[in-house]
Amino acid sequence: MLSGTRLFLIGLLALLSALAGAPTAAAAQGFPAGSVCTALAPPDVNAAALARSTARWDCSGTRWKISGSKASLVRIDMTGQTPPPDSVLTTRLTRFNRLSLTAIGRDGTVSTREITPGDLRFSTTGWKMRMPLPSLKGDVAAYVLKVSGARHEGLLSDVRIAPPPDETSVGNAELVLAALCGMMLMPLVLNFGFYRVLRQPFALWHALVVFAMLVQTFVASGLVNRFASLSIMEISVLSSASLSVASIAASQFIATLVEPGMLNRTQLQLLHAMGPWMAVWTVYYLFAGGPLLPSIAPAYYVAFLPFIATLVWSMATAARRGSRTVWFQIIGWTPLIGMALVRIGSLLGMADAPMSLMTTQHLSLSFEILLSTLGAADRFMAIKHERDRALTQARVLESLAERDPLTGLYNRRGFEERYARLAKTGYDTMAVLDLDHFKSVNDTRGHAVGDAVLRAVALALMPDEDTIAVRLGGEEFLLLMRGADAAERAERRRQSIPARIAAEISGLERPVTASMGLVTGAPPMRFATLYTRCDELLYEAKSQGRNRTVQDTFSFDTVSGAQNTVVNLR
Repeated sequence: MLSGTRLFLIGLLALLSALAGAPTAAAAQGFPAGSVCTALAPPDVNAAALARSTARWDCSGTRWKISGSKASLVRIDMTGQTPPPDSVLTTRLTRFNRLSLTAIGRDGTVSTREITPGDLRFSTTGWKMRMPLPSLKGDVAAYVLKVSGARHEGLLSDVRIAPPPDETSVGNAELVLAALCGMMLMPLVLNFGFYRVLRQPFALWHALVVFAMLVQTFVASGLVNRFASLSIMEISVLSSASLSVASIAASQFIATLVEPGMLNRTQLQLLHAMGPWMAVWTVYYLFAGGPLLPSIAPAYYVAFLPFIATLVWSMATAARRGSRTVWFQIIGWTPLIGMALVRIGSLLGMADAPMSLMTTQHLSLSFEILLSTLGAADRFMAIKHERDRALTQARVLESLAERDPLTGLYNRRGFEERYARLAKTGYDTMAVLDLDHFKSVNDTRGHAVGDAVLRAVALALMPDEDTIAVRLGGEEFLLLMRGADAAERAERRRQSIPARIAAEISGLERPVTASMGLVTGAPPMRFATLYTRCDELLYEAKSQGRNRTVQDTFSFDTVSGAQNTVVNLR
């Protein structure tokens, strides 16, 4: 009985082993149905011959091989599939040196098509390109893509056989992307407005960030292909260059935006060094080749890690030191940095980043622009407030320096700095006044009353839009006037001085009068020259008995230009 049981178990195990081994043997003889396999081979390899042998193919779907000296091949098994007649091969938009497609029929027939630049069509809704399939009568067992000089493994990993998308109508995705691009134009205009007002460099750097991100979104989303017929090289250059320029400008923007003292010297130096760093790696990405080909894409994406690290370190330091502005940048950059790390990790085999992540990139770019614009506007308002406050303080200090604290009139220093400009605007009458016997007021009534007298004189001189009154010092005043009746107005002011003083101050023993030297019709000249002449006339008025005006009138002979002087005594 025991031996029979043993025989039964042995037979059962043999049957199970046979059943389990049957698929394995079948798989070893051919490719799994619907599999996508990759291989490396010499550039002159016969794709059809290679596709019949499974030994040199990797069907795991995890390794996509690029070589500077060999061709990369992708075999797409079509077992059980009958694609529509208008189907195309779609894959990630990536530069290459040479590309061909081979169709292998179930009856063993082969058709190969060399793909030319004219065969390529670029998607208007994503970072994809498509190419026609080789024509072949009968059912297709497999398609083989052979490419030399592929610069990104996505050209191999993202191949699909499917009908082309309908791009004759505008879909919702394109409308959203167009709206995002339109939204980016407003911050661009605002930054130039900020710069015109404050001339702060961060406004220009942010404008460059916005412009580069706008170009990146416009190109990488495929919208550019609705408006222009660009080559694959032109599209690649626009995409990589805009991404690099955005990174360079962003580092300079942070360095110039954050409040002074929030970043240390090392951080500022690293932010400024990001410019040449990203420029070098962008050139490497665009033009390196040969043996370097497998490292091009990984090296380029890894080059963003120092930029990201510098940005994060700088923003964290500024936040820790109390920066208000940097919080806008932290919030705005967080989704974009997270998305960038996922893409870098996927290229290094650490994560999977599907093509749909490009949509996340576009949204992250738009979000960053929105938040950084708010941050720039907030910093702009803070700087403007600081500037306005400084200007107000400067005006107050300037006013204090130019005004006589007792009377509120201009002092001599403040007036002399303006005289040349005023003389050119029609102020051609100058009068110098001196109070008669003012010393006796101070001696008999005290300096407090004397100060009150001087304040009353300032009220009598009545500055207006055509009259500027100045206290030269002590009891001496000056009027600068314009207008045909300037001399009469000056005389009325002089004559009103005793009445004004009497109205303001009671109990004076006698009226306080003033003598005046007046020059009218004076051409623009040096202040010292005109003042000296007025002072001479004032001396004459005092020598004639005080409480009067002595006037000079300038006139010019229209023929000879000779100057005449008329002296009037009052």
